[in-house]
Amino acid sequence: MSGQAVIHVPGQVAEPWLAARLARLRTLVGLSGFAPVPEAARPDLWVTLAPGAGPEAGQPVVLDGLAVADWSREEGILAVRIRQPELAEEALVAALAAAGLDPRRPGRFAAVAPDEEGLRARLPAGATLSPGLPGEWWVDDAAGARDPWLDPGLRSPERHLGQRLTAAGRTIATAESCTGGGIAERLTAVPGSSAYVERGWVTYTNAAKEALLGVPGGVLERHGAVSEPVARAMVQGALERSPADLALAVTGIAGPGGGTGEKPVGTVWIGAGGRDAAPEARRFVLPGTRGEVRWRTVNAAIALALELVE
Repeated sequence: MSGQAVIHVPGQVAEPWLAARLARLRTLVGLSGFAPVPEAARPDLWVTLAPGAGPEAGQPVVLDGLAVADWSREEGILAVRIRQPELAEEALVAALAAAGLDPRRPGRFAAVAPDEEGLRARLPAGATLSPGLPGEWWVDDAAGARDPWLDPGLRSPERHLGQRLTAAGRTIATAESCTGGGIAERLTAVPGSSAYVERGWVTYTNAAKEALLGVPGGVLERHGAVSEPVARAMVQGALERSPADLALAVTGIAGPGGGTGEKPVGTVWIGAGGRDAAPEARRFVLPGTRGEVRWRTVNAAIALALELVE
């Protein structure tokens, strides 16, 4: 099907990651065959984010016992109301599927990865990539692909990780520096995340890393905060100070200042580990503005966590 789509956001929706969700919703609408247009146009599809209250507009859409959306068709217009903005992407996909316009299909995935090159290396040769938000892609023509970074449900990265943690019965802790709590915020934006997010630390200074996570002062002095040994020590400290099964740690230079020749702006070390093996850490040099580097760092950390749960 093809046509025009309007995505309407009422003024009362207050959502920290609303811009990100709107970007994903526009892509999902496009994958279903619609072109997003301004509200002045007469749409074939009308999507509105309307939190909780109010009577159902039509056919209810229920996920895990929660009414996340409803949909109806009147005068040639398919109307979808998203009742849970925190689950907007998943709610829209489910509503469109109920209306016979499922954007999911074999070989199509939402993907999260530290970089495009690393993602392409995991895909079949004929797969196509379309960029989404920083560190996120939409993958097509990848039939048969199986990888923890790929989600056939087309969910947000944080929702995908949450589902995987829940299915595995595992919990996670976070230790963050340059992202300032961004990983924990993204994970806990998902309803029900208390089942798998155990705790988190924001250790922005060297003193905080030493006092709260037990990173040795000598390691910080010899290698600097943005280094592999510090990322590993942050993971180990989070595991030692919590009952969580897994831990993520990030330390980096988000910019625009603070970079050096050896450690340019965008350099991040991401550590990940569980209780059955020594923590590992990987270095990335991520492009973009300060905000983009931080968003990419969170997504790269989510990708590493997905590997741990695999």
